[in-house]
Amino acid sequence: MENLIVLNDVEYGTHERQKLDIMFPEKVESSRGLILFVHGGGWVHGDKTVHTDDAKYFCNKGYISATMNYRFVTEELHVPDILDDVTSALGVIKERCAEQGYRVDKVILSGGSAGAHIVLLYAYTRRNEAPIEPVAVGAYCPPVDCSRADFLLGISGEFEDWKYEVLSKVCGVEMNKSTFLDEAPQAALKKLSPCEYVTSACVPTAVFHGRVDELIPFYHAEEYVKLLNEKGVKNDFVIYDNSNHALDKDPDASQKARDVIARYCEIYF
Repeated sequence: MENLIVLNDVEYGTHERQKLDIMFPEKVESSRGLILFVHGGGWVHGDKTVHTDDAKYFCNKGYISATMNYRFVTEELHVPDILDDVTSALGVIKERCAEQGYRVDKVILSGGSAGAHIVLLYAYTRRNEAPIEPVAVGAYCPPVDCSRADFLLGISGEFEDWKYEVLSKVCGVEMNKSTFLDEAPQAALKKLSPCEYVTSACVPTAVFHGRVDELIPFYHAEEYVKLLNEKGVKNDFVIYDNSNHALDKDPDASQKARDVIARYCEIYF
């Protein structure tokens, strides 16, 4: 294992949540790609340290890696604000890389659950304004269509009460069970659904999903991959046959997912 240079809690804004960690291999080419990991947690909790091991894994393969926190959604702050956080974070990462003597022009974005939703939206809708160009995305159990009635109900339905509360904050339109399918909530949720932005111009996309996901139905991922294929988007689909939303029952699939991202690094950096 190489010795890593680690910058912890680098600030990219004034909010307490606007912090990130960057890892540099001890030896790295002057021009190198970046992998940025965005954590999950239903847009309202979580921490960048959940992806520390992922960042170390790819850093030990010679890639600059970073993990970031972001501001949680509230009644006043919504998902587009989180996308702004990603832009700010990439800008600061680029500056810190330059200080270390590295030019970084390309990034692969990866995240799980709400983090997967964020990286998909960012790669599909903010690519042209990104300080570092997204060239591929890896999405673990991603929310891909927030407007569906069965979204966030999974195989149990136990998250229904929480669903409407958090989605109101996600898109900034108040909703409940009886109004969820009304025009205004539906329009707002579609605007923040990655599936609405899939075109042939999208970056290569890897989807990793548990077959018994208790939160986001597995067939959402199947249908999304079908859409990617129909639109001609290069993609990979890794199925965790025994895992729920935590993706913790299939170590072989976990390694396969890492191998996919490593292959993307080799191809697109």
